[in-house]
Amino acid sequence: MAKAKTRLKGLPHVRISLLDNQGRLPKRSGLNWGQRPEYNRNPDEAYIRVPKYVDNLGFFPGVGVRFTIHTDDNKTLTCTRAQDSAKAIETPDDNSIMGRYFRRRLGLASGALVRKQDLLRYGRTDLDFYKINSRTYYMDFS
Repeated sequence: MAKAKTRLKGLPHVRISLLDNQGRLPKRSGLNWGQRPEYNRNPDEAYIRVPKYVDNLGFFPGVGVRFTIHTDDNKTLTCTRAQDSAKAIETPDDNSIMGRYFRRRLGLASGALVRKQDLLRYGRTDLDFYKINSRTYYMDFS
């Protein structure tokens, strides 16, 4: 991990909270986007909320452009920006890929509701992103 941190030093960086503006973890959006049985969603579906200030930085590609996120635990996610105002980072081939990724990291069962206390127990309520190039990013959730 120290080696990765050294390689990332000096790269453009943003920190994105998984919590909403009131410090809560949404029960039907973000990591819990799939928690909508009335829409027959897969309960693992999830996205990372992109705050307006991050969007204004031009840090991530625009809507529909595929990009790669390498994670601190050596996983690779193919992602895209989507939704109104490009507010979401999703895994476009299957939105449950991202949800399963975070549930696994948090030690939760597939399809489980993610709670703020799960993030607190894990030790993080945010994500650090480093921009390697215009279509490649590193995400630290360690």
